[in-house]
Amino acid sequence: ASLPSVLHHTGLIGFSTQKLTASSGVPAALPLPFNIGVWNGPDGKGLISVLDATDYDGDILPRLDIDPKWVDRLAKDEEKYGILFGYRYYGAGDMGGGLRERDLVNLEESMNNPDSKLKVVLTSSDQMFKDITPEIELKLPIFSGDLFLIEHSAGSQTSQSFMKRLNRKNEELAQVSEGMALIANYLTNARYPIEKLNNSWELVLGSQMHDILPGTSIPSAYNLSWNDEFIAQNGFSNVFKSAAGDVSSQLNTKTKGRAVTIYNPVAVYREDVCTAELEYTTVPAHIKVYNTKGKEVPSQIISRNGNKIKLIFIAQIPSIGLAVYDVRESATSSKLRTKSLSIGKNTMENEYYKVAFNDKGDISSILDKKLNQELLSKPARLEFLKESPKREPSWNMYWYDRKNSAFAYMDQDVSIKMIESGPVRVAFEVSRKGQNSSITQIVTLSVGEAGKRLELANKIDWQSTGVSLKASFPFTAENDNATYNMGVGTVQRNTNHEKKFEVPSKKWLDLTDKAGKFGISILEDSRYGSDKPDNNTLRLTLQYTPSADRCPTWLYQATQDWGIHDVKYALYSHSGDWSKSETQWQAEFLNKPLIAFESPKHSGKLGKEFSFMSISRPEVGLMALKKAEKSDYYIVRVNELSGKDVDGVSIKFPGNIIDAYEINGQEQKIGVVQIFGNRLNFDISHYTIKSFAVKLVSQKQLVFNQSIVDLPYDEDVMSFDTYRMDGDFTSRRVDPIYHWHVETYPAEMIPNELISEGVKFKMGSTDDFKNNVVNCKGQDLKLPSGDFNKVYILAAATEDTSGDFIVNGKTTNLNVAKWHGYIGSHYDRIFDNDGYTVLDVKAPFLKKDNIAWFASHYHFGYPTANVPYEYSYIFKYEVYLDQKTNKITLPDNSKIKIFAITIAKNNGDNIQLLLPLYDDFKENEPYKLRNSN
Repeated sequence: ASLPSVLHHTGLIGFSTQKLTASSGVPAALPLPFNIGVWNGPDGKGLISVLDATDYDGDILPRLDIDPKWVDRLAKDEEKYGILFGYRYYGAGDMGGGLRERDLVNLEESMNNPDSKLKVVLTSSDQMFKDITPEIELKLPIFSGDLFLIEHSAGSQTSQSFMKRLNRKNEELAQVSEGMALIANYLTNARYPIEKLNNSWELVLGSQMHDILPGTSIPSAYNLSWNDEFIAQNGFSNVFKSAAGDVSSQLNTKTKGRAVTIYNPVAVYREDVCTAELEYTTVPAHIKVYNTKGKEVPSQIISRNGNKIKLIFIAQIPSIGLAVYDVRESATSSKLRTKSLSIGKNTMENEYYKVAFNDKGDISSILDKKLNQELLSKPARLEFLKESPKREPSWNMYWYDRKNSAFAYMDQDVSIKMIESGPVRVAFEVSRKGQNSSITQIVTLSVGEAGKRLELANKIDWQSTGVSLKASFPFTAENDNATYNMGVGTVQRNTNHEKKFEVPSKKWLDLTDKAGKFGISILEDSRYGSDKPDNNTLRLTLQYTPSADRCPTWLYQATQDWGIHDVKYALYSHSGDWSKSETQWQAEFLNKPLIAFESPKHSGKLGKEFSFMSISRPEVGLMALKKAEKSDYYIVRVNELSGKDVDGVSIKFPGNIIDAYEINGQEQKIGVVQIFGNRLNFDISHYTIKSFAVKLVSQKQLVFNQSIVDLPYDEDVMSFDTYRMDGDFTSRRVDPIYHWHVETYPAEMIPNELISEGVKFKMGSTDDFKNNVVNCKGQDLKLPSGDFNKVYILAAATEDTSGDFIVNGKTTNLNVAKWHGYIGSHYDRIFDNDGYTVLDVKAPFLKKDNIAWFASHYHFGYPTANVPYEYSYIFKYEVYLDQKTNKITLPDNSKIKIFAITIAKNNGDNIQLLLPLYDDFKENEPYKLRNSN
């Protein structure tokens, strides 16, 4: 429903599809609203759309100009709308290949005939849209709302759920990283890393094609796509870390204890729980945390692991802002107590909710204390539904399954135990099993504003087949319609029926009682599909592994998603309608947690708190904050959240605005905007997207001295396509089978100068027979003299290894990653020769070495080839440098190759992230095959 609004904002003039006819053979199929018309989004804006462009692999039959079907189709459109033209695809579809000769012959025979009833024109896909005049457009029919397929694609809202988690997490991390990089550019003139950001974005967008993200690709495709997403996460996270260091250098981090800086990536002031893991030489007995004003805040240690402590505390952070908190060791525990927070036998409570569990581990009661309203009509259960598609299992769900009630529940081997009880948060751990799978849920209630969400963090050990797992919420609110967020705008949908029984949403869905007195929102961080079986129940789909008994072509899909999965969802209740509540913002808080990092202590002109921007109205949200693609302007994209027109919106920046104007999604200027000092003012209509290009008064440049180190290259590891026998990274030039087993980097892809997080590196020559790396043999390298504190090294290895780098007698052991292959994988099924029987499931892994450069392939010498989708990498490492040092001793490990070294004085590169920015699987238990399916 929201796609037309997005396309309109980008400046596109037309849209066409053949996919909607995929349901045409289904008896319950909805008729298309038109062949050619205007499809509007929730903001009332849209574009000319062709909803039945026919098959993209369709043939052109002889004499199309007199074809009865097309003559009749155009005659009906003329009778209804006064238009006499049509639009159709033809060709080989999505399998590749050019124009078929028979189609060309039939097209030629369909033109310029004296008995033609239609004029056939072979033209570009956009020509019709260009030819439609405003007068013609006024005649076109208009449609607003969903255009669903029936059955087909219902399952793909959940299939390959980890792929969907990667996509969501990367979208969020990209936005967080772009914003921090922009703030760093504004405050310190740090270089905005547009290349690394765009390279990462391109990998994410590539995985959004119509089989990968929907979860309908063959299994081997996901090894490639997971790797793409991991590379993107690597890029985004290193952009964030570098930029956060630059920004932190401008803050006052002088504290009595350890300086923990917290970033709020959401465009609204926020009080929330912050989580951080700190490492100590001697682990303290207790911890106390103080805010920017020196006042102690509620804090709580939630785990101890060796010399590490994981703690949570309440933080108050401004919009798109940072604040420095003081974490102090203490011999005594904090005396702060929060009276509203309590936990007892199967009950937990804060100032907003009182929650009870039954002996099956289900939440049996949620009392909204502010409204004095029970939210559940019966226990919220984890339901198993039968899923037995008659075709295309990963794609499809069927009404004959969905109309039935749950046949089983996650209710075996139930364990409920209290795991947290403190001034910040209380928590139960609920574990149970069902249908050869198990789940562990951490159910939490927090103090303060964060307590408005009842959160459930789920770790699902999944090995079921022929089922979906749904988190069912039978509410006391009752309404035939529920509201679903679409990212841009919302849509209302009614209770399940044969034409609609699994629907998408993004970040939240809501059921408000028909009387309008109260409602409950379900917030989620990576699950898109849900259904509404009756007027008071919403069910979030957590996992979907259908049977494939009826589908011999797709037998491997009956084990899709086997592995361990993390997903978090939450409940948030409100008075009145959702649009008058904080639903949108609570969903953002769940998806964008506070980010904590530690930095050295120093003074800073910004003080202990800083906000880059704020929006005056809570009905307006931030969609993007980034640098322009082709200028030095900053791009600010916002949208209206509540479905109402809002006047007098103001965006406040930390400095005066030099220039600003309105743009479309392609960053083309489309209008003017009011500027008053450091504020940008505008009106915005319901659900509309608006984008602005803004130029602010520049700040003082951060001093970042760096010097390139000349290297004595002694090996050649690069080759051009024209001669792939040149060079060898593996040092295995003579191979008994291939005789010349040489593997090299693609020289065409190697830049002369490589920039990673602002550090410039000079690469070696890519010419044939020229050396371009240093083989590590324990040799000394001379370093330039000057005021420097870091050695930055570009390196890779023939296999994962480690080496000792020695500077001024101090040894730093660095793990150096293999130069090609996967940097990560999720749970990868190993099949028998039949292609579907699972023999084993490989454990996931992830390398987090900073990827400075990558290519989609490498070169193989003989038989000569580009090895596709075997990514090659160059990694960036760093070693602290003493100012008195003039040399570095390389490891005595010939597996490690050095490409370039730069030394620098970089005071903005000394922060330590206190939690991973993305999944690393370290907390997952070993996964074992069970024989119950």
